Amino acid sequence: MNKTRAAALAALAVAAPLGLAACGGDDDGAVVLRYAFWDDNQRPAVEAMIAAFNETHPDIEVELEQNPWDDYWPGLDTQFAAEDAPDVFWDHVSRFPTFAANGVLLPLTDQIEESGLDTSIYPAALYDTWTFEGEQYGLPKDWDSIALVYRLDALEAAGVDPAEVQGLTWNPVDGGTYVELLQKLTLDANGDNALSPDFDSENIVQYGTAMGSSTGQTDWWNYGVQNGCALQTEPWGEYAIDAPECVEALQFTADLYNKWNVAVPAEVTNQPNGGPPADYVISGQAATALDGSWTLSAYRDGIDAGDWAVANLPTGPVGSGTVINGLSHAVYAGTEHPDEAWEFVEFLGSEEAQRIAAESGSVWPGVASLNGAFADYWAGEGIDVTGFQEAAEGTAIGYPLSMNDAAFGTAALDEFNQVWLGQKDAQAAAEAVVELANAE
Repeated sequence: MNKTRAAALAALAVAAPLGLAACGGDDDGAVVLRYAFWDDNQRPAVEAMIAAFNETHPDIEVELEQNPWDDYWPGLDTQFAAEDAPDVFWDHVSRFPTFAANGVLLPLTDQIEESGLDTSIYPAALYDTWTFEGEQYGLPKDWDSIALVYRLDALEAAGVDPAEVQGLTWNPVDGGTYVELLQKLTLDANGDNALSPDFDSENIVQYGTAMGSSTGQTDWWNYGVQNGCALQTEPWGEYAIDAPECVEALQFTADLYNKWNVAVPAEVTNQPNGGPPADYVISGQAATALDGSWTLSAYRDGIDAGDWAVANLPTGPVGSGTVINGLSHAVYAGTEHPDEAWEFVEFLGSEEAQRIAAESGSVWPGVASLNGAFADYWAGEGIDVTGFQEAAEGTAIGYPLSMNDAAFGTAALDEFNQVWLGQKDAQAAAEAVVELANAE
């Protein structure tokens, strides 16, 4: 095991206690901060950072509140309504605009200025994401992008050289070399692949790929970016996914399910009930998936070392690229301990804290100079993760910034699930989503 990961895991022994704080302090006078997050894969790094924080702040006790993604956001909404939210919590770009507009986030602009924090350590685009009406509402925690994860054992069994996975291209007409690869990896019960005249599409035992994103972040958004789709007219602007280049990407995604039969069926993977793409790759039901950098630990823990790898995304008609996202650490506007909460957030955004996350392979860090440490960790695990960086350096765009994200997400889930099932036209679905989302 990598030494830095071992160190992070060892921090469990000295981690902060779990549970809700009944009040703002405990019997020995320490200030208690509640800290909310959702990703269990990042828990060792989170606890190691808290342990490091307590070395210089022994008078601040941090209590963790962890809920899975689907429960996290309804839970926060309930806590905001009850004026009993965690002091510090992970924030997501899709929720940030509404939170900021509703006044539940503490502006950090003055604290940043008074502390003399050098914000140039963060990529400007990442830092600026958390600005609303001239105020800064968070420090970058991390960033993420999408790459192609694949099983080496599946490639070997299909007689595919891993070198073929790099430099793949796709197009909406014949699918390109990308679809050809997925066809080679899609096998029926008799061992025939989807290129064979004997292929039985009714008895597939291994699919070329798995998809399943409620918004599109790990599937059609990437094809959209690679086809010139901008998702929005401008940041904070209207959704524009009914544009021809976006609809083409939607149809290409639907074709992976229904025309080429190379994707685990939408009846199985459609959200919110389907599993994440990693589940199907780990189980062997699929040979590849476009997936996020935040899922690397799941692959590491689920597939034997040497049986999986990461490649660049396929290139589309206008080039390579993906949607870049990132999280921030936010402070609840109603916290009883704004000074201590800021001290904790400032530490979490520091090079010292983010080095812990990077060197344990937890996430790509918000501090740009530490990207190499994250890549080095995974190289030590035998995985080259530079595909995520190369995707981010292509024709990448930011995660949509919109006050109407909730409306978009609800409409997209309903409409595009029908497209993936082959029950609705991609153009009609895109128009319906745009009408519903932009009407809010």
